[in-house]
Amino acid sequence: MSYWYRTPLGEKLIEQEKVIVARAISGRFAATIAQLDSGYHEALFEKRLFGSGILVSQLENRALCPVVCASAEALPFEPESIDMVLLHHTLDVCENPYKAVREASIALKPGGLMIVVGFNPYSSWGLRSLFSAARSNNSIWCSRFIRSSRVEDWMQVLDFELERHEKHVFTLPMVAPNWLNRFNGLKKWLTKLCPFFGAVYVLVGYKQVLGKLPPELRRNSKRSVLETTLGVSSSKRESSSE
Repeated sequence: MSYWYRTPLGEKLIEQEKVIVARAISGRFAATIAQLDSGYHEALFEKRLFGSGILVSQLENRALCPVVCASAEALPFEPESIDMVLLHHTLDVCENPYKAVREASIALKPGGLMIVVGFNPYSSWGLRSLFSAARSNNSIWCSRFIRSSRVEDWMQVLDFELERHEKHVFTLPMVAPNWLNRFNGLKKWLTKLCPFFGAVYVLVGYKQVLGKLPPELRRNSKRSVLETTLGVSSSKRESSSE
């Protein structure tokens, strides 16, 4: 995958995905962010916005941030120790996608943010993967191309509140640079007419804080507890007086 990301099409993809990630974390500040790498070996986030930015990769690399060698299915972090987790095509290449989401959920603090970037099977890129996977070793066409709705279900099972579910990247999967430039005009029309067929999906969700209620429900719950307590104490008084 690292070699493919350096091709003209791969560089075009990364260029657009950096914008997607920047938009997803815009206005948010956190102490720690961990990016689960899929072979790009570089951070997609602005390192200056975080106290600590970590790249989790199965291979040693020369990324310009701390690198932790580990698999996505066995993260070496303490539970509830990370503020943000970015899964950059991690689910498309790892052995057990659901376990990777679960591990990221365990590492996240309550209220922490999970950002999932993956390939959309219902796109021109997904269509090409059907024909290119057999003869394209170690490239994205061998990726899993999981449905975004399936990943969304996993996140909801793990108590995430989904904030954003979008499709992006309407560049056609052409290898030659001249073909990429030729279809720039078509990309604008695809964005307007077919917004759900973008090559890349992004899911953004918060890890819900269990046991905490909204203010209005908290007031009602306090009132009900108080009423119950008063009722019990008054009944005790009545029984004792009798």
